[in-house]
Amino acid sequence: MQFLNIINKLSRRFYFLTPHPYAIGNCSEEIYLGLIKAKEQNKRLFLIYLFDIPLIFRFNLTNKSIFLINSKHIYNPNKIIIIILRILLTLLYIPIRLSSLLLLKLFNVRLDESYSYPTIGRNDLFLPGAGINNFQHNLISSDKWNEKYQYKFDISIQSLSKQQVLELVYQLGIPPNAWFVCLHVRESGFRNDKGRREYRNSNINSYIPAINHITSNGGWVVRMGDDSMSKLPNLKNVIDYPHTSFKSELMDLVLIKLCYFFIGCQSGIFDVAKLFNKPVLLVNMINWTFGGPLHYQDRGILKHLYSKNKKRYLSINEMYTSDWSVQNINSTVNSDYSFADNTEQEIFDAVNEYYKLLSDDFFEPSIIQKSAAKELKTHSRQIVITNRLAPNSIMSDQEEMIEKFRYGIQIEGSLGHICNTYLNKNWSCDTLNN
Repeated sequence: MQFLNIINKLSRRFYFLTPHPYAIGNCSEEIYLGLIKAKEQNKRLFLIYLFDIPLIFRFNLTNKSIFLINSKHIYNPNKIIIIILRILLTLLYIPIRLSSLLLLKLFNVRLDESYSYPTIGRNDLFLPGAGINNFQHNLISSDKWNEKYQYKFDISIQSLSKQQVLELVYQLGIPPNAWFVCLHVRESGFRNDKGRREYRNSNINSYIPAINHITSNGGWVVRMGDDSMSKLPNLKNVIDYPHTSFKSELMDLVLIKLCYFFIGCQSGIFDVAKLFNKPVLLVNMINWTFGGPLHYQDRGILKHLYSKNKKRYLSINEMYTSDWSVQNINSTVNSDYSFADNTEQEIFDAVNEYYKLLSDDFFEPSIIQKSAAKELKTHSRQIVITNRLAPNSIMSDQEEMIEKFRYGIQIEGSLGHICNTYLNKNWSCDTLNN
């Protein structure tokens, strides 16, 4: 199905893109990269997406309101034109998707992603040029992703004026002129992950001291997520948004667009915050190599990693000199290791440190932050260069190459840092060993 990508080679005005249809993180990431690509090529981003037919496609579309964003780098065609294009794309992919599902079920034959959903323009987001058939890290290094990832796009939401956006937030109970923080803590309900990938989750209750710190400084906290989330206790100036009547796909975007900063984990919704260029603090991260803090003002702290063989927690430095399987991207964790969440105090310290950085508008990293960032980038680069990211049963060689470029540009382009307080305590020896 790669023949559909020829339209981008022929078009001088538009960069056509069909973002990932069922994961908000991938979708937002690809739109963000599409904006970068459009800016670089002096084009406008033309977004097209399928109609939602879950019984046929076997997935539900991601937040459809994400396609209502607006920017000078995005082309918004006549509604009739976009409906016609969506109909044609959907009709084209119904038999293709059904065929791929049948082959998988009957013969255990897995076709690449372009047979599951449209990938127009996707591969070009990551690949450094045409005719690339194997991963070449030197092509990333020369492509200045550390500059590209710092582009700031002024993104609004179609059909909503600035006043209308503000009024939506006021309806939640946040007073005019008040600042607020969006908080997302991953649980198992959204993707029905009970019993699998639970190492990616965390307990919302361990965030309460940090939440109270924000509200004691005059801010509000809006907890993000869906209605499967465990409920928060009643807290002053805290809105448990998933359990309100205001929960909607559009409201998700409005809240992230207007928040002072975003506290999250390595779950898809934080990519929306990146798209809107919001300051991001990541807590309870499971790795630094894939999906870490991207922008210069972003910070993060890692979960603790326990080695059953060594019978102790590994330092941050050791995490990146240990077995590659600790860093894999396949929703599994090597049985020799287990994760422990950040403590209440660690989360509090991270939020306190980040709030001070934002208040002072000063993000210059410390000497140890610079040193750690350099070393982690070196280790991460080697992981991508020397290891296969996923077995052939999960990724074809072509998909593997594209994923390597995808993660490679993140590694080279990232300017974020580990929080200074956490880094000083855990770089050489993990504090949980004490």
